[in-house]
Amino acid sequence: MSDIRSTSASLNAVPSACEAYLNRRLVPGETEEQIRAEMDSLIAGKRASWEVGELHRASYTGLPVHYRPFHLAWKMDVEHPLTHVCVAAYAKAFGRQPEAFEFWDFSTNAVTPVSLGIPTIGFGPGDYTLAHMRDEHLPTFEIVKAASFYIELIRAF
Repeated sequence: MSDIRSTSASLNAVPSACEAYLNRRLVPGETEEQIRAEMDSLIAGKRASWEVGELHRASYTGLPVHYRPFHLAWKMDVEHPLTHVCVAAYAKAFGRQPEAFEFWDFSTNAVTPVSLGIPTIGFGPGDYTLAHMRDEHLPTFEIVKAASFYIELIRAF
């Protein structure tokens, strides 16, 4: 839960209304219909409703932006050409093949190219489970090695 608000006559009164913002991540294979059914079942029989919120902002140029933050999870096929190029770039940068491919259980701005049908792979230095955490940290050499990977990937294109 990212936010919760309530409305009451005073701070010591029982709230007359409550609103919660939930940040629900999806896993590969889940559909919007499944999520809607899950959410509907959570509020069944209660005086409650839910919706996928829409953000309304202005871009840096003043152009209005309407954004619906609902993104299906994705997973690249290990046989996809982009995967092969990334594995080759990794081998050149690190001097060995990747040991494993891991599934990131968090979201990134990569949802935008994915939603446009652009093949996308996540890669970055550090322990991904620490990303955006208070104690996020990594050795400097991992940044340098990641930059080497990015250079090799660019060279491949």
